[in-house]
Amino acid sequence: MGTKASVESIPFGDRRIGKGHPTLLIAEVGVNHEGDVEVCADMIRAAAKAGADSIKLQTIDADENYVRGTASYELFSQAALSPDETARMFDLTRKLGMEPFTTAADFATIDWVEKLDPAAHKVSSGMMTNTPIVSYVAATGRSVLISTGMAEVSEIDETVECARKSGSGNLGLFQCTSEYPAPIETLNLSAMSWFRDRYGVPIGFSDHSLGTEAPVLSVAAGATMIEKHFTLDTTKPSFDHGISLNPAGFAELATRVRRAETMLGTADRLLSSKEHEKRALMHRILVARVPIAPGDTFNAKNVGFKRPLPGTVGLPPHDYEKVLGQIARCELSMDDAITPLALGGEI
Repeated sequence: MGTKASVESIPFGDRRIGKGHPTLLIAEVGVNHEGDVEVCADMIRAAAKAGADSIKLQTIDADENYVRGTASYELFSQAALSPDETARMFDLTRKLGMEPFTTAADFATIDWVEKLDPAAHKVSSGMMTNTPIVSYVAATGRSVLISTGMAEVSEIDETVECARKSGSGNLGLFQCTSEYPAPIETLNLSAMSWFRDRYGVPIGFSDHSLGTEAPVLSVAAGATMIEKHFTLDTTKPSFDHGISLNPAGFAELATRVRRAETMLGTADRLLSSKEHEKRALMHRILVARVPIAPGDTFNAKNVGFKRPLPGTVGLPPHDYEKVLGQIARCELSMDDAITPLALGGEI
């Protein structure tokens, strides 16, 4: 699939996602509040303390999205927040220094969510083949973050093309495995570099595995955003509690991700200040292996490579071949550094 020019970062509220920016840590509250707005508020406060950068809800009108009698209809019917309650949760999220957004899956819901000024629109794995909805959120001009669980490559191609044609130049894609919990052998973190090369957009990891290992590793694999389900109690039945992190688990995730970012550094080859100090002490220089008199010829028997005394400066080993055959212009004792002066100032 041909792609447009790569977009290295995209807006997300007052933040940006992508190259040169910290990995965005999204606490997916989703519907784990079970329809109780006060529980939702407690979860948002706990996520902020745990180091989350963003809160994601799931704002799903069950009547518009699921046939009555399905498990999804029953679950989402129980867990809906009203537009006013959702607005309050968005305001709370912002007051705590995080960015709010949500998954909305029908035209009317998207319209009222749009009025709340979300940081982006989220398209879930279950919705990503719904191109009318993808087109609708893309036309808002906001960044659109799309999960790719269960999708074939041709379907991802179609969804990305649909979003771009509808006006969104700011797309992000999540590598995602739609199993709950997802076994580690299904996570395929290496796919993120493939996504980045194919589509030229910031890539993230929407994690359904247990624990914190996979999302931390995803940072090294190229994730610029991580979405992880969040709950106050992982032992509660139903909803997404069992695959979620509690506040302590999310705090561990945040700490480990920030450590991973520090370890990864940048793509440039940079030396620390300590390494610069060590260079002068550890790197070899050319020295006299034996006493050398003026007029002697430098050769393999009287020129060696040694680590010098602190503060000593001499010619580096890569000048070895240039030095051999030249005439010494001054006296050198054993272990004296061979310098340009010993060669008459030329090398």
